[in-house]
Amino acid sequence: MEVQGHGRTDAGVHAMAYTAHLETRCAQLPLATVIERFNELLPASIAVLAMVPCHTRFHARHSCIGRCYIYQIAKRKSVFHKKYVWWVKEELNAKAMAEAARLFTGMHDFASFAEKQELKKSTKVNLNGIYIYEDEEMLRLRVVGSHFLWRMVRRLAGVLVAVGKGELTKDEVAACLAGFSEVPRRLTAPASGLFFEQAFYDDAEFAEFLAQAFVDAL
Repeated sequence: MEVQGHGRTDAGVHAMAYTAHLETRCAQLPLATVIERFNELLPASIAVLAMVPCHTRFHARHSCIGRCYIYQIAKRKSVFHKKYVWWVKEELNAKAMAEAARLFTGMHDFASFAEKQELKKSTKVNLNGIYIYEDEEMLRLRVVGSHFLWRMVRRLAGVLVAVGKGELTKDEVAACLAGFSEVPRRLTAPASGLFFEQAFYDDAEFAEFLAQAFVDAL
């Protein structure tokens, strides 16, 4: 029996709907029974939500056409959300963050946002968009792309928070994409606020998701 996931996440990052595929030679069992038995064995922090049969050529990572993360930034102290947010005490200019976030849309070299060991391979990533939503308690960054480099999303969040604080300008953010910069590494956001939201395997479903992502975004 072999289980493979759609990708890796940093230590301390959460997942809302992580996708994995299971290859097994075991006798066929009802999917409800398989889910029940997995959940009996898994630790309390992991739960199998659903299972569906798939083609033998399906691969959780190689068949994936898009991935989405959510980063949560608390605007005030929260007792219940402490493990799941980054509490930024300073007031943030969300509109400035949204404007800077648009610089990342498209195919770019994200070497400035990668770990050193990843610089040995391609650091180009196609980012579909970074969408920012704001309510009274939180700012939420939804980052959608083809794939992500190690700690890339946390560094995108850190850079945008620096913009929101007035510590970085839009031109300085653009410079991080134009050439290599150490700035994003110094601004890596905490893992606590990051959630993997969803992996996509169907073009139509992915397109519909992207169209809905604009709704209520700044």
